[in-house]
Amino acid sequence: MDLVDLRVVRSEEANGGQKEQRMAANSNNDKVFVEDIKDGDRVKTVFLVKSKAVPVSKTGKPYINLTLCDRTGELDAKVWEKAREIDKLFSKNDFVAVEGVANLYQGRLQLRVDGVARVDDAKVNIADFLRVTHADVEAMWQEVLKALKSVRNPDLKKLVSAFVRDEALVKGFKRAPAAKEIHHAFIGGLLEHTLSMIRLAERICQYYPLVDRDLTVVGCFVHDIGKTRELFYERAFDYTDAGRLVGHIVMGVEILGAKAAEAGGVSEAVEMHLKHIILSHHTELEFGSPKRPKTPEALLVGLLDDLDAKMNHWKAIFEREPGDAWTTFQKHYDRYLFKGRPYVPGGPDEETERAGPPGKGDLRYKPFAQMPLLGGKTEGGGR
Repeated sequence: MDLVDLRVVRSEEANGGQKEQRMAANSNNDKVFVEDIKDGDRVKTVFLVKSKAVPVSKTGKPYINLTLCDRTGELDAKVWEKAREIDKLFSKNDFVAVEGVANLYQGRLQLRVDGVARVDDAKVNIADFLRVTHADVEAMWQEVLKALKSVRNPDLKKLVSAFVRDEALVKGFKRAPAAKEIHHAFIGGLLEHTLSMIRLAERICQYYPLVDRDLTVVGCFVHDIGKTRELFYERAFDYTDAGRLVGHIVMGVEILGAKAAEAGGVSEAVEMHLKHIILSHHTELEFGSPKRPKTPEALLVGLLDDLDAKMNHWKAIFEREPGDAWTTFQKHYDRYLFKGRPYVPGGPDEETERAGPPGKGDLRYKPFAQMPLLGGKTEGGGR
C-alpha cells in the first residue's frame, strides 16, 4: 500500500441517483483522523492498533477484531477475510495502514477492513496518535512546585525534596496519563489532574481549619504517584504487568516508603498519615481502596480526586456529543447527562439562548458553558 496516496473517499448521492466520490488528498503529513470519519466513508490512512483479538464467528470462521486509534478517538474495526494470514502481519501497538469502509453498526461507527499493512515507526508522527494535554506541561509543573515549596512542615519538606530530585520519577509524573480511560486519559493527564486537586485543596483548606493544609497538598501530590509505574503510555495506554498485579495504590505506598527512607529523619506519624491518604483515596472498599478515609485530610483528598475526575470526564463527554441537550445513555454513570443549563429570563445569556424541545418549560437548551479546566479541551482531541 502506497502511504503517500492514503486518503478518505466519501460516497455522496449526486443528481440522478448516481454516486459521486469526493476525494480528500492525504499523506503521512496530512493524516485522516478518527473524528473526521463519517458513515459511508472509504478510509485509507494510518492508525495505531490499541487492541487486537481473533475470535471465531457463529459459523466457526475466524475474524480479527480491532480497536484502532489516533489522538482524536477510537474506531472499532473488523477483518473478515483471511484472518489467520493477516493476523501474522502486525501486533497490538503497531502502526498500520488500513483500507476499508466505515459504516454505522448499532449506533457506532465500525470499519470493515479490506486491506492492512504494518507501517514502520519512523514513517509516522507519534503526536498524531497519542492524546496530549492542551495545557503547558512545564507551567503546570512549576505551579505544583510552588505549592510544594510553600509547605512548612519539616518532615513533609524532606519528603517533597526526595520526590522532586528524582529525575526519572518527575519525568514520568509529567508525562503519565491519570488513567487508562475515563478521566485525564492523555499524556500529561496525571500532572493536570494533580494540579487541579492542589488548586482546589488550597481554597477549601481556608474554610476548614480542621484540615492540615500542608498534609493535604502533599497528599494530593502523592495520591496517584503509583500511576507513573502502573500505566504504559508510550503507545496505546495500557497497564504494565506490575500495574495489573500490584496496582497504583500499593505502588504509591511503596514509592512513598522508599522516598521517606531516602530523605531520612521523616517521622513515622507523617509517613503513616500520607500512606493512609494513598491507601484510602478511592474512599470505599468496593472502589479499590483497602482502607476508607479516617482523617480529615484523607477524606478531602478522596473527595477532590473523585470530583476532579468526574468533572473532567463529564466535560469530555459533552465535547464528544455536541448536538442535543441530552447525552446518550452513559453506562459508566447509569444515567443520561443534561448538557444545558436553566434559562433565566432577562439573564445575560438571553439573546443567545434557543428554545429547547417542546414541553421543557424553562429548561432552555444552551451548550454547556463550563469554565475550562486548566485551559482548552479536556481530551487531547483537538488539532
